[in-house]
This record gives sequence, structure tokens and C-alpha cells, in this order.
Amino acid sequence: MGELAESIQEAAEHGHGSSLNTRVGIAVAITATVMALTSILGGHVVQELNLTASEVNNAWAYFQAKSTKQHLAENSQELLAAQGDLNPGAAPVLVPRLERYRGEVRRYDQEKAEIQQKAEALEAKRALLQARHDRFGIAEATFSLSLALFGLTALTQRRWLLALGILFACAGLLAAASAVSSVGLSRPAAVDAAH
Repeated sequence: MGELAESIQEAAEHGHGSSLNTRVGIAVAITATVMALTSILGGHVVQELNLTASEVNNAWAYFQAKSTKQHLAENSQELLAAQGDLNPGAAPVLVPRLERYRGEVRRYDQEKAEIQQKAEALEAKRALLQARHDRFGIAEATFSLSLALFGLTALTQRRWLLALGILFACAGLLAAASAVSSVGLSRPAAVDAAH
């Protein structure tokens, strides 16, 4: 990209009074500014995406921990039931413990359902953020193409290249605007439920 910048600078110096080069310079300045803002916004989305991915992992790890505790409670319940079968005289001691483990199993079922709902909502949020990130990436790519076309315009003095560069800049602007507003991105019901 360094050679392209030098070529643009040389062309601008040689075509000092050219109205085409003035237009190219203005287009480059505007496109580069919007591209920088898009890059900053895209960076914020990446940070939020990474944070959300971490929250998703934490939620599923918590779900797994509850599953492990539930499994231990179920095993304890089965062992106590087997002990009661072998020694019916121990029933007065075993029955309260069995009831406690049954209650724990029910509680873990309920807690797991809540954790699963939260984890799924976070996964939906992560998908939405990924789609926004992709749109910012498309915007930056089209802005880069636009800047390259502006450089070629300055070198070749072909007006159609300027028009094509402006077209790519507009496409980049639309992609950036859709990423900012999330237009066209379906918002899963799980995300709405989490808010």
C-alpha cells in the first residue's frame, strides 16, 4: 500500500491544477475518514463479541457443574435406596436423606433449565454480534477497494475509475450503516428474552 500512496502523491503533484485530482483528493479524505470510524466501531463490536463468547463459555461450564452435582445427588439417592433394600431397619435414618437428595435433584433440574436459557440467549447475542462484525468487515474491504480505485484514478486520469471508486465507497457506507443499525439482521427471540 506504500507504493500506491507514493504514486497518488506523485500524481497529485504533477496534476496540481487538475479538477479530477481535486475530486480524487476529496473522495480519498472522506472515504479514509469514514473507514477509520468504521474500523473503530468494528473494534468495539469485536470486544463485545469476545466478552460475550467468554460469557457463553462460563454459562455452559456452570451448566456442566450443576449437571455433575445433579449426577452425584442421583448416585447418592440410588446408593441410599439400595442400602435401605439391604437393611430395612435403617429406613428411619435413610428416608430423610433420600428426600433431601430427591429435592436436590429437582433443584438442579430447575437451575440447569435457567442456566441453559441464559446460555442460549448469550449464544444468540454472540451470533448477532458476529453478523455485525462481518458487516463491518465488508464495509472496510469495500472502503479499501474504493481507496485503491481513487489511487488508480489519480494515476490514469480515468473518470470512470473515480465513479467506480465512489460506488464502492457508497457500498461500504451502506454496509457500515447496516452494521451500526443491525438492519437486515434477525434478532432471535432468545436475545429479546434475555434483555
